[in-house]
Amino acid sequence: MTQARIWDDTLDDLTRRRTHAHGMGGPERVAKHRGKGKLDARARIDHLLDKGSFHEFGTLVGGEIAADAIVAGSGLIHGMPVMVGAEDFTTLAGTISPGSNSKRYRLAELAVRNKVPLVMLLEGAGFRPTGAHYGRTPTDLLAQAQCSGKVPVVTAVSVPLPGTARSLRRSRTSPS
Repeated sequence: MTQARIWDDTLDDLTRRRTHAHGMGGPERVAKHRGKGKLDARARIDHLLDKGSFHEFGTLVGGEIAADAIVAGSGLIHGMPVMVGAEDFTTLAGTISPGSNSKRYRLAELAVRNKVPLVMLLEGAGFRPTGAHYGRTPTDLLAQAQCSGKVPVVTAVSVPLPGTARSLRRSRTSPS
């Protein structure tokens, strides 16, 4: 096999993997999501950021799970730099796994390092029950807490998250 043929095979595989990652949960799930008047993660980021300014990282994290259910990167809002992450409900209900947890942590880390706002667009169902051990890796929540007082953090929640209804019920019934 020639070197050119090896490179062709490698580049074809990379193209296939990128196409899969950009398809998120697949055409049927994305169409169903949009049919309910909702936007998938990439469309929400496209609406939020200045046209053509988004630079994604970790696109291939997750292997066969497209972008590991979160699109992450940097971009501009009215010419100002931001770090942005958007969970994608069409991909395993936007759940968090070790790979997506690492991307979320990296978003917060880069926001603090570069002194730019962190924008999180959430619509996921929490941690993914994979049975995989997260080990001693720092969680994204710790990284986001480290943003406090250093950079603005804006979070938009577009669906009810697990535990939200119970928390709201408690806050309404708790004595003041």
